[in-house]
Amino acid sequence: MYRLKVADFVFGVVTSDRFKIKAFDEPFVSDDKPDITVYGHYSNKFLNLKLENKVFDSGTFWDVYKSDIKKVFVLKEPFNNNRQYCLAVFEPNYRNGDVYVLRESPDILPHPLAFPIFHLLMISLLSQGYGVLVHACGIDDNGNGYLFPGSSTNGKTTMARLWEDKAVVLNDERIVLRQNEGRIWVYGTPWHGEYEGISPHGVPLNKIFFLHHAEINNISPMEGSSATLRLLTHCFLPYWESDGMQFTLDFCAKLVETIRCYELGFIPDKSIIDFIRCVK
Repeated sequence: MYRLKVADFVFGVVTSDRFKIKAFDEPFVSDDKPDITVYGHYSNKFLNLKLENKVFDSGTFWDVYKSDIKKVFVLKEPFNNNRQYCLAVFEPNYRNGDVYVLRESPDILPHPLAFPIFHLLMISLLSQGYGVLVHACGIDDNGNGYLFPGSSTNGKTTMARLWEDKAVVLNDERIVLRQNEGRIWVYGTPWHGEYEGISPHGVPLNKIFFLHHAEINNISPMEGSSATLRLLTHCFLPYWESDGMQFTLDFCAKLVETIRCYELGFIPDKSIIDFIRCVK
């Protein structure tokens, strides 16, 4: 069994064949007992899914169906008549699942948790009462956890590079927030952007800074519904889980009541580090 630990969840992967372990997984490899077990199958046999059982259409290359009480993630090839090439079938609590991948060649065996399956599994699992996955940069500054949510051009990777020799960069693109010992913790994930110096580390969340570029470093507090809505715009939402959606909304609303939030405009130099450290 191959194990990965992300945000204190241990994922075990079982296959009857060898498969290539991708380099980005290596910092997350674990020997701990798995909480979630995924069985990988390389086969041309797929479920017969009916259109009326589709519960979510992503509008891209994956959809979600239901099969009895299970959820089924279907991956398609957009340039090959939307041919299905992967099905991931999970129990309602997402603690067990089977991933079926088309076997094109005996020498090419993809990772059963290749993107976006692992990503979708984490979103779904977190929505079961644990936390959220956020489009953000995360920093551990000597035990102070900073979250920098932002869109693709708002400066997440720039922020990661500015901090790289001053603190632990958790990730520049995908961060998990979850409950841990009565506090919200921020965790690195394997899904990074241009910055590759990621960490599986976790740290209590201290502050949230919503990023944008500016001509001078400046900051303004955010709170209440405006902070909640802003955070939600950067969360990966479990649209296929009605209870999970409600949990996510409640989680974000409660989070901004306990964690200080700010709108942060910054210039791309290291002056922003001391600027952030001085924020009360």
